[in-house]
Amino acid sequence: MNISARIILAVIFGALIFAALAAPLLLSGSFQTAAFFTYLPFSFFCHQIPERSFMLTYHPLAVCHRCSGIYLGLFIGTLISSFLFRIPPRIQRKCMICTASLLALDALLPFTGFWSGIWFSRFLTGLVFGIVAAPFAVAGLDEILKTLSSYAPFRCFSKEFLHE
Repeated sequence: MNISARIILAVIFGALIFAALAAPLLLSGSFQTAAFFTYLPFSFFCHQIPERSFMLTYHPLAVCHRCSGIYLGLFIGTLISSFLFRIPPRIQRKCMICTASLLALDALLPFTGFWSGIWFSRFLTGLVFGIVAAPFAVAGLDEILKTLSSYAPFRCFSKEFLHE
């Protein structure tokens, strides 16, 4: 596993968390335009319903409870992915299916009327899903970086090229 894939993803997921937290701070600081352009990209992936979002300075975060959990889980999972890679792939896949099923169940059950869902279940299912999904993202980016480093234009970034 390439450590640079973990670092790149940790920075990306950390930046997403930072941006989600920055949006309400910008809004409360009278930076409406900056807040708008911070909330906007998240709106393509999240419903941003204020009642289903954590509040900061009396304004909702840029993402809902579930997405907050997913982003935080991806960040944590990226940091501990070297430990998670020690788990056999077959068990990793089963865990991924289970956590994705729990996340989907928590999202769909309110439509049946059997479960209304609470902020804690939305956040927790997102968090666990993110932690379990992170090693798959790291492995995917690692494979992309290895493939790119073998192409001539990107070969200058490879360790072999630097030691020639």
